Amino acid sequence: MLLLVAGSSATAKTCPPPGETEDRCIELTADGTKEVSEVQISPGQPSTFIFDSDLRADGLTLEGRERFEVADPGKRTLTLVPSEEIRGEKPSKVTVCFADDAAPACASFRLIVHPAIGERHVRIFRHPRPVESVQADLKKSYEENARLRAENDRLRAERDRPDGLTGLFASGMMDEKGIPCSKVDFILRPKAALSAGRVITCRTPGRMLVQVELKAPDGAAPWMTQGAKLVGPKGEELEGSIWQPRPLLPGQPLTLYIEVQTEDVQTAGPFVLKLWETDGPRTVTLGNVTFPALTEGPGL
Repeated sequence: MLLLVAGSSATAKTCPPPGETEDRCIELTADGTKEVSEVQISPGQPSTFIFDSDLRADGLTLEGRERFEVADPGKRTLTLVPSEEIRGEKPSKVTVCFADDAAPACASFRLIVHPAIGERHVRIFRHPRPVESVQADLKKSYEENARLRAENDRLRAERDRPDGLTGLFASGMMDEKGIPCSKVDFILRPKAALSAGRVITCRTPGRMLVQVELKAPDGAAPWMTQGAKLVGPKGEELEGSIWQPRPLLPGQPLTLYIEVQTEDVQTAGPFVLKLWETDGPRTVTLGNVTFPALTEGPGL
């Protein structure tokens, strides 16, 4: 049953609570176009579908149409009378399409045969959306899925490598000279929600790491970091993965670790580091964040 109300307008009709009406009620939204509601029918008993949107005259598709009488289809109604031959048959499907250009463009219903009891009235409330809006949401979903698949592939690849120091050597990220790190003379931008102490950056081929010591002012609410981003000198943006061992509380300084993947081993900065909290408006911005330069090979 398509009980999907997201995206409906404030004036759209909705189904009443169960038990307040004898009629069956179904709600349709653009997000539920792949859903198929079940409607119970019975031989010889008319089942009338009542829509709140105009139907296309040529938009009706009915499986096993020879076993139904379609009684006087209207602009917003469809009445099906199953014949006696339908007894014992497998479920069939009826699809209707709407006259406007909004989504959902069509709706399908699976017709389940009962020997004695059929649903006489089925009211369908449609919550349409412009097709352009649906396509924009689909594009965002596809982009997010692509990002998650790439992240999943990266995690799988890393899972096949050893952990700890062995993993650093085996991946080429470090040799016997260690990982190049440096202390940063950062600039704390005005209106930052937190103060920052020591900032250290480290660099290996394909990876950059920022260690930043944060402090919360007296009386501040606990801080958990939701996101981190490095903005480069040419406007390039690098999303960072964050490790924060615990919430940041006043009087308890905490070191936050932000790691970024990058293929450009020559990029040194300066970068702007932007941090924002989980479920809140507070932000922290650090300027002049630079990284040790790399030449060739690990540990250089």
